[in-house]
Amino acid sequence: MSRKLLLAFLALLALPGAPALADVTDTPVITKDMKARPVLWHIKTGRAQMTLFGSIHVLPATLHWVTPDILHALGRTNIFVFEAPTDRTSRTTLDTLMAARGALPEGQSLRAMLPPEIQADYDTVLAAAHLQPALMDRKQPWLASMELNIAASMNRSFYPDAGVDYVMMSWANERGLKVRYLESVEEQFNMLAPPDGDMKMGEFQASLKRFQQDRTFRLTPLVAAWSKGDVKTIGEIMDSDFAPYPDARKRLLTDRNRNWAEQIDAMLKEGGRYFVTVGAAHLAGNDGVPALLRAKGYTVEGP
Repeated sequence: MSRKLLLAFLALLALPGAPALADVTDTPVITKDMKARPVLWHIKTGRAQMTLFGSIHVLPATLHWVTPDILHALGRTNIFVFEAPTDRTSRTTLDTLMAARGALPEGQSLRAMLPPEIQADYDTVLAAAHLQPALMDRKQPWLASMELNIAASMNRSFYPDAGVDYVMMSWANERGLKVRYLESVEEQFNMLAPPDGDMKMGEFQASLKRFQQDRTFRLTPLVAAWSKGDVKTIGEIMDSDFAPYPDARKRLLTDRNRNWAEQIDAMLKEGGRYFVTVGAAHLAGNDGVPALLRAKGYTVEGP
């Protein structure tokens, strides 16, 4: 479970306003044995060639998305680049961070901290997510919110092990190819976990209400657009979802995109054959990585 928890935790960085809650009761747009056609971006210089691929970190296992174009790009790659590592050391690091910043002080109860009129919402949400109250009651509100989001995804049959990152990492590792990372687990953890390990109870209560009222599973429209190679719609979804959270957009998307573009610029100057897999949201829009690389003077083939 530790590996799955790490993958699912990192997947939340693709969700606007994270941590937040999602429902699982809508009609799916991803049907059994559906074939996806996600798009690729390509960069060639005198010393390097690179493919950029937008990842959905959790996907239905029945969605077939490895296209001939992807296989061709993989076959000519000798260096793979991902957002963050998921090896045993990283899982241990995450476990340590969770233990240090994810538990309530001794004697406190998450349910008891809620007003009586909200406790019923809390009980309903936990039951819908198939989570045991005893395991949730000692968690900080931010961690409880995160785990509810993870449970919502998995209960809807969206799994980290079926996500693009896991499949690509497995491909690279099985072939003993070089792997690099754009961020550390600690950096990604700090983006999601409040610095003081806390989350305002008012935010958590509002999340519980939204969980009950919002009937749309937040990943389905994003996956539908990604499956069609519709980068424009992915950008519009991100713009809409992040509109109420400009600080979160800056922290989770804009700042990271700029940092990654600098690292990718250095890789291209170094030379090599790269396949870069990052969240699909990071490749869309005027502040996406392809746009930033074009602004640096690179010719980026793609949408």
